[in-house]
Amino acid sequence: MDKSFQQNLSDDEFSKLMISDEGFRLGHLRLYKAELLESVDTVEKLQQFRQFFDDPRCFARLLDLFKDDSNKKMALNYFWRRIRFNREAMDRILFMATKDNKALLDLIHESIPARSLEFYRKMFYEDTKRMDKITTTIEPLPICAKLKDVGYESIKNVVREMMKTKKYEEAACYLMRSLPKVGSLESQPSSWYFDFLNACLVDSANRSIPEFIDPDYKIHLDAYNTQCRILKISQNKSGLQNELPNTVKELEEPEKPESRTQEHYKKYRMKAFSDEKLERLEDAESIELRPYQQELVATACRGVNTIICAPTGSGKTVVAAHIILEHFRTMKAADKPSRVAILVPTIPLVEQQCIMLNRYLRKTFWVDGMSGSEPVDENGRAPNVLASHVTVFTPQIFINLLRSIRRDDRLYFTDFSMFIFDECHHCDGDHPYHVLMRMLHRFDGPKPQIVGLTASLPLGAGRANVEAALDHMMDLCAKLSAHSISTVRKHMENLRYFVKPPVDDIKRAHRPEYDSFCQSLEICMRKIEFAAKPELEKIAENKVINFRVEETAFPVQKSSMRYENFVGGLKNRLAELPGGKVKHQLIKMLEHLGYYYRALCLSDLLPNWYAYSYLRENMAKEIFPDRRDSTTIQNQLKKLFEKFVKPNELNFKESDSGEEKEILKMLHTILREQYVSDPASRTIIFVTTRRLAQYLSHHLNTVKIVDGTNRAVGFVTSSNRSSALSGQTAEEQRTVIENFNQGTLKVLVATSVAEEGLDISACNLIIKYNNTGSERSLIQRRGRARARHSRSILLALDGSIEEKELENIQKEHLMRRCLEHMQTKSENQMKQLVETKINQMRALHEANLVRENEKKRSLEGKCYDLKCRLCGAFICKSSSMRIACDSQYVCCDPTIWERINARVHSAKSLAIATLVGKPHCKGNNESDCNEVLGTIVKLYGAFLPTIAAKAIIVDDSEGLSGRPQCEKKWDSITADKFCVEPITESDLKVMLNSLYNYSRQQHLQFEAEAGLAVKRALTEMKKEKRPFAIQE
Repeated sequence: MDKSFQQNLSDDEFSKLMISDEGFRLGHLRLYKAELLESVDTVEKLQQFRQFFDDPRCFARLLDLFKDDSNKKMALNYFWRRIRFNREAMDRILFMATKDNKALLDLIHESIPARSLEFYRKMFYEDTKRMDKITTTIEPLPICAKLKDVGYESIKNVVREMMKTKKYEEAACYLMRSLPKVGSLESQPSSWYFDFLNACLVDSANRSIPEFIDPDYKIHLDAYNTQCRILKISQNKSGLQNELPNTVKELEEPEKPESRTQEHYKKYRMKAFSDEKLERLEDAESIELRPYQQELVATACRGVNTIICAPTGSGKTVVAAHIILEHFRTMKAADKPSRVAILVPTIPLVEQQCIMLNRYLRKTFWVDGMSGSEPVDENGRAPNVLASHVTVFTPQIFINLLRSIRRDDRLYFTDFSMFIFDECHHCDGDHPYHVLMRMLHRFDGPKPQIVGLTASLPLGAGRANVEAALDHMMDLCAKLSAHSISTVRKHMENLRYFVKPPVDDIKRAHRPEYDSFCQSLEICMRKIEFAAKPELEKIAENKVINFRVEETAFPVQKSSMRYENFVGGLKNRLAELPGGKVKHQLIKMLEHLGYYYRALCLSDLLPNWYAYSYLRENMAKEIFPDRRDSTTIQNQLKKLFEKFVKPNELNFKESDSGEEKEILKMLHTILREQYVSDPASRTIIFVTTRRLAQYLSHHLNTVKIVDGTNRAVGFVTSSNRSSALSGQTAEEQRTVIENFNQGTLKVLVATSVAEEGLDISACNLIIKYNNTGSERSLIQRRGRARARHSRSILLALDGSIEEKELENIQKEHLMRRCLEHMQTKSENQMKQLVETKINQMRALHEANLVRENEKKRSLEGKCYDLKCRLCGAFICKSSSMRIACDSQYVCCDPTIWERINARVHSAKSLAIATLVGKPHCKGNNESDCNEVLGTIVKLYGAFLPTIAAKAIIVDDSEGLSGRPQCEKKWDSITADKFCVEPITESDLKVMLNSLYNYSRQQHLQFEAEAGLAVKRALTEMKKEKRPFAIQE
């Protein structure tokens, strides 16, 4: 480095960096290209750089160009490209430019604040050429237009002047070197960086830059936006909401239906496009039903409650659209208001059904969807629903709106004239479909018409005779108030022409006779069992918990489902133990047995490398105490892994075909043969777990079984888990399915999420990979194979899997026989049978209510301490618990904030509440705990901590058992211990300002996070929302 330059540097962080980091220094200097090149204004000065050109002829050519004024600019650009990454050459031109220009020297090494410098360095980190790529790519004017702070004004004026004179690169360099030096920003020195990212994101030309600078920019931008929102709220005294929205009483009568027609709520419709674009939309597609579809819709179109049972792929969405159109025509002719609610079991189906229905209803009827992830504005959710003719709901959000105490969220049964239940066989037990229908049965007013859609009717668990199966089918009809079951009878040939069932095949595979890796896993499991058993027997003998000695015997078969259930059950029982070293050690041992069990299961179906990787990942996640303390249970378990399992690592290769395992070899053979005979094939492989789906997809791509490429296989799992748990977001799920439908992916590895509803195109091969379910799964999965000459193959490793599949085939035949029997009855006979069943169910329900009320009376006044399951610290009294949103158990004790650490968590909308954080137990006087107790939600303006049943114990030290009680579900707790009442307006008022009074800072953080949830939801809606247009 030139001495004169070094002497002028101060001792601040920027100056130190300019001395110590050559890549950063050269990158920073390159932002002054125009100023540095101005100093090279004579041939003599240019000749001082001759040594940096290897070829004398090139340098001679450069001199000739430089001497020609018309080519001088081109010559200097060529010259710059040759020297810009050379330290010595850049030092020389810097000295030349600043020798008689101290102002330029001061400008170049003008100090950058440390906090600002941290983000400026990101432009050079790991890739010293990153800033050069940015300055040659960005469009400066759109960025300037979005930089609103007054501190940017002088920079924006200079950039605009440069752009007017077409100095594009110079303007970009000036912008990027000047932003970090802005010192008058309202918030903080680093604001320029995030303002720059935000400015890039709103312009299509610059939108890719933030991710180029920082692949995790979204996370950092979210954190910055949160801080800005906190600052804004804290400066605005009106930022604290201290009033509840308008509320209604639970049993309040609805307004008259005619006053809640679409005409009164048109202004709440959310338009995705301008009116001009709406006018250019194509008209709705006409519906031409096939003969068998006409047979399916006949009963529903007469206004009769019915269940439509037809195979997957027979066009039930088209059938539903036709029924809706006929319903609207009939209601209009009768001069009655009409509105349809469509219930779908999963969130991805909401958008899918909206898109499908919009094809047939657009420009005439307004279609919208609601899954709970939409932002809640000041108008509430009800106006958006009331503005629509058809709304697609997930059932829980619909129930929440029917029960909401917020006036602007409240819906009523009288707002709807028809309910359509997609996959209606779910209407059983505690499923939200059944909860909704029980509410409707208790309603005395005019009821909507009910239409159910399904591919399979339930037969009940363990029922293998016609009489019992018929009774179970009648149960479903009664639960849905369906007086008819519509199936194809007259036009079976027409149905068979369009819907071809696949050929079923079962192939049996065997495990390898000896596997050294599996042997090492089982050795570890036996050693852990041996260490745990004496302590377990001691607990049983001393009767510390309700536990018998014989219940300590671990199952012999280590990879069986029975083993997993045994370990899980044992772990739950041990949660009742008082906290201490023994409990901690036993819980850790059982956790590791779970790891080894899952590794064995993976080893059965994949090359051993995947099972080992899974174990290694879980070991790496463990928090190990001081390694010198060899007695800690974590270190002992770690040593066990390192001694018996880790030596196998040398034998593993990620590219291992695994064909020594018969089931994997059979899978490879089936896929190879399929894609040799038909390269355009589509295959779905059904597996049991998310993790297996992800690993099998990776394996098949690695060994290039399909299509000879490593990108032909994808996986799809449920969208209600985080990616870290091998789950997928709705967006990821949709992308994978689109790639499969378009042929980019040839094979889809799927969990049960692909069985029902999702818009997966016709495929000609279904493989059930050591995986079977109920008879309903059999029908649903087979229905995915819709192409001609398709096959369905079960690869079974366990005899029990094969037996279950055969049992399912028998039950499918039984369902057909039952349907044929029910179709012999007239509509009036069916109606009488269903009404009789409904009356029986109502009587049973009323008897249950009497028992529940008696139970409530017996539990009245009972109050317990709820304590942290891990450390035993007091959380709250049972009398402080309330039920919100039908399923959230929240604590309404304003002092709870003193006993928990409330931490912000990535916010998202949950039904009518917003998840904003997680409560962590503070622990007791002896130690910190940090156990997650549940979530923190914002409901009607109040922040409420939810408490998970599995996170607490009920202190029953004075009761019959004389010890804390532990349950995994609130239903079990409330059935035996105490009642939890629904949340009321007075509860919300108590909690409304409780967090603010305890910690203003935490309250502001959660307010900011709640605001971000709305912003994220709006962003997603902009990405995903389809125009559901209406013709005025």
